Amino acid sequence: MWSGSCWSQEPGFGGHPVFGSALAADPPDSSVVAYGGWDATAQDAYVALYETWEFRGGVWSQLLGSGPKLAGPTAIDDPKLGGVLVIGKGAQTEETWLLSKSGWRQLHPEHSPPARLGASLGIDPATGALIAFGGYRIPKDAMTNTWRWTGSDWQLETAATDEVNIPPSGLVVADNHSLWLLAGAPYSNKVVLWRWAGGTWAFVGASTPGPRLLGFGAAFDGREILVFGGLDESSGTGAALNTAEWAWSGKSWRRIH
Repeated sequence: MWSGSCWSQEPGFGGHPVFGSALAADPPDSSVVAYGGWDATAQDAYVALYETWEFRGGVWSQLLGSGPKLAGPTAIDDPKLGGVLVIGKGAQTEETWLLSKSGWRQLHPEHSPPARLGASLGIDPATGALIAFGGYRIPKDAMTNTWRWTGSDWQLETAATDEVNIPPSGLVVADNHSLWLLAGAPYSNKVVLWRWAGGTWAFVGASTPGPRLLGFGAAFDGREILVFGGLDESSGTGAALNTAEWAWSGKSWRRIH
C-alpha cells in the first residue's frame, strides 16, 4: 500500500499463484477487485485462470459465482455503469463484462475491439470518456489503436488509430485533469508521455529527465502519477530491478527514492 511517501506490505493474496491479473479499485465498496491472469505455476506459463477476488479491510476474499473466461484481462471502475468494467480475449473475440453488486454480467456491444491481451484502460477526467489503448495479439503482434466506450458500444477513434510513434506496451493513467499514456521508448526504454486531447494522443515533453524503465507500473495517488517497479535500464550496462519511485506532476519528473 502506497502512503504517499513509502510502501507498506499488506496481507498476502490467498488464492492460486497468478501473474497478470486485472486490478481495479471499486470505490463504492472501498475495495480492490482482482480478476483472472496466468497460472504462475504452469509449465508452459500461459494457462489462464478465471477467479475473482476482492481486497477489502486488509483481507483477500474470493467472490464466487459464474464469471467470464478472459485471457489478458484489463479492468477499471466505471461510475456510469455502477461497477467494474473488464475487457479481455474470449474464446473468439474481445469481450466486455461488468462486475457489480448483483454479480457478473456480459455486455453485448454492437462493435468491439479486435481480440487482444493486456490492453490499457483509463477514464478521461475532462470528458468522462472511457478509453482503451493498445495490447497484443498472440504471440507478440503489437496493437496501437484506441477505442472509446460510449456506455453501450465501442467506437474506434480513427484520429488515434495505429499511432506508429507510440509503443504498444503503454499504460493509461488519469490524474485530476488529464488522461495520460506512459510508455518506454524503443531501444532506450526512457519513459515518454502523451496526453489524450481532441480524440488523439498528443506527445508531451518533460522539463526534467525521467526514468528509463522496462515493465513498470503506474498509478495516480491523488496528487501525482506514481511510476514504480520494473527493470531499471539507466546504467546502460544491463537491467536491474528498479527500487526507486518516480512522480510525474504533469510537467516534470521527480525521483522520490
